[in-house]
Amino acid sequence: MENVKIKCGVFSNIAPLYIRPLWCELNNSKKINYSFITSSHGFSGIKTIDPKESRDLVPGAAFNWHFIKNILIRNVLIYQPGLIKRVFKNDYDVYIFLGEMVNISTWVAALICKLRKKPVLFWGHGYYGNERYLRKFIRLLFYRIPDYHLVYGNRARNLLIELGFRPDSLITVYNSLDYNFHKRQYESRDHEELEKICSKLFPTREKYPTVLFIGRLTKEKKLSLLLKAIKIQKEKGNEINCLIVGGGEAERKNLEKLVLDLDIKERVYFYGPCYDEILNSKFIMLSQCCVSPGNVGLTAIHSLSLGTPVITHENFYNQGPEVESIIPNRTGFFFKENDTSGLSGCIENIVVNRLKLSMEADCIKEIEDHWNPKNQSEIIEKAVINAYSKHFHQEKELRDHSS
Repeated sequence: MENVKIKCGVFSNIAPLYIRPLWCELNNSKKINYSFITSSHGFSGIKTIDPKESRDLVPGAAFNWHFIKNILIRNVLIYQPGLIKRVFKNDYDVYIFLGEMVNISTWVAALICKLRKKPVLFWGHGYYGNERYLRKFIRLLFYRIPDYHLVYGNRARNLLIELGFRPDSLITVYNSLDYNFHKRQYESRDHEELEKICSKLFPTREKYPTVLFIGRLTKEKKLSLLLKAIKIQKEKGNEINCLIVGGGEAERKNLEKLVLDLDIKERVYFYGPCYDEILNSKFIMLSQCCVSPGNVGLTAIHSLSLGTPVITHENFYNQGPEVESIIPNRTGFFFKENDTSGLSGCIENIVVNRLKLSMEADCIKEIEDHWNPKNQSEIIEKAVINAYSKHFHQEKELRDHSS
């Protein structure tokens, strides 16, 4: 078995652009041949990997990428007509499916794999902890199908253990962005250049510290809390700039009106959407902290990768798994959900006490230890090998017993 290169099929609905570095790491495995089976198109505004460019993503080797269609049913359920056919047609040693119960094809395909005695892994958020009644019942029923779960965070893993799932079947795989790119940006940063950017954004206030929000402007992000926190800081005499980067015209108009009502126009700059990742990196690095008053997801990974601490609320039921990268007093701070005063206090703590300087190294270490593509690929590879090895030995025992 040691000389066999394992064939692993990775099935999902789309190939989001942020997952490209992880695919590159997986594609370079010397022990596993990964095949990726997804739609070639995205939905809900999610940017995806361009199939035409996929050959150039890994020098000398294209992704083994196959395409199936997504059919949305009432914008809730997903049906992939080619998924079940591929489960029968392609004889992979190990099957990884996106662990989303709304994909009705996954239910059927995973059960077929189980009947064929193939190792099955689900890869996803796992249990959120706020599911109730029928939704909780269906989700847990769905989660009983695979042999192993690859979950993004330790919280989801612990919740599933409490619900009776075997600890050895639950593997924390974390999440990541292009850490190598961010690392290059951080190591080559030019402080004078960052100061010049500040001067352009806040020409009369370039000497004052800046806090940042970066992401889509939606009501769920609760940016009104951030603006009100800036107002509190103004009343306390603390000079703080607020840079807001992201698109969302409807919400932006509401926020701009609030800025005028709060009389903080000179302190707040709406940059709009920015698709230049080098410039986004500079926005993060010039800021004292990144603030996400509502839920936080990969923005936390983005910010910490560039040495900038993150502030968000403490209600993990309403957070993404990436919130686990925020360690109080080391990589960021938490405030009570919807508490403007608490948010203002966290901002003041970092800015007035100049805490970024002492937190920067911990921010980057947290990403280097856990939330990066290389670490993810190593965890996934180990899980696939263990699943295959267990299956291999079980099959051998059955053959020996029958003979």
